[in-house]
Amino acid sequence: MSLTPLEQGSAEEGAETVRLIDRRLPAADQIYQMLREEIIACRIVPNEAISENRVCGMFQVSRSPVRIALTRLAEDGLIDIFPQRGTFVAPIKMRQVIESQFARTALEIALVEVAAQNWTPTHAAEARANLQDQHVHAENGDAWEFYLDNERFHQMIARAADLEGVWKTVQSVKMLWDRIGHLANRVPGHREDIIAEHEAIVAALNRNDERAAVKAMKLHLRSVFNAIARLRPLHENYFADG
Repeated sequence: MSLTPLEQGSAEEGAETVRLIDRRLPAADQIYQMLREEIIACRIVPNEAISENRVCGMFQVSRSPVRIALTRLAEDGLIDIFPQRGTFVAPIKMRQVIESQFARTALEIALVEVAAQNWTPTHAAEARANLQDQHVHAENGDAWEFYLDNERFHQMIARAADLEGVWKTVQSVKMLWDRIGHLANRVPGHREDIIAEHEAIVAALNRNDERAAVKAMKLHLRSVFNAIARLRPLHENYFADG
């Protein structure tokens, strides 16, 4: 495993990677957002230790904002805090994945059904451009940009349904899926499968075919469990059944 910024100080004394934060804004919020992104993108991997001292040194802050940020991450289910033992990136807990995926599916199925009713040539052009971006970033192996393309794709459907505010709720329940998605993006062929599923959704939307759009979205959202089946043999210690 390559060294992450949180580990570098322990590998080489005094070699902290300093992250600049905006001193005009709450430090805890910024630390939370940066660490959350690192965990979701699997740049800090499940079960990896997080040192409070290292985080303080990384952001050049006191313990107070770091503890607030870590508490919020624990509430999100992204880290586990064990008194007297330490703080660790939480494994991907399958019970939480199933529950969050249930909520996400209900919301996104409803969104795509309404989007099919409202879909216009303008939406079709936006979707076509987004799919082109996905192809480019998949071919270039740019996992982070591909993730952002995927975010924009689903947000675009919420916008077409004139229910973009619901997208924020979807984002809040799909954090665990995002961790799996980032891991799965490293598996050959996964990104291409995702693009094909997106193209099927768009094809149905372009026909204003609600039934086909719902069917394609259901198939797409079930892909998370296909990804888990691929990943568990490769990263068994990243997952927990509870």
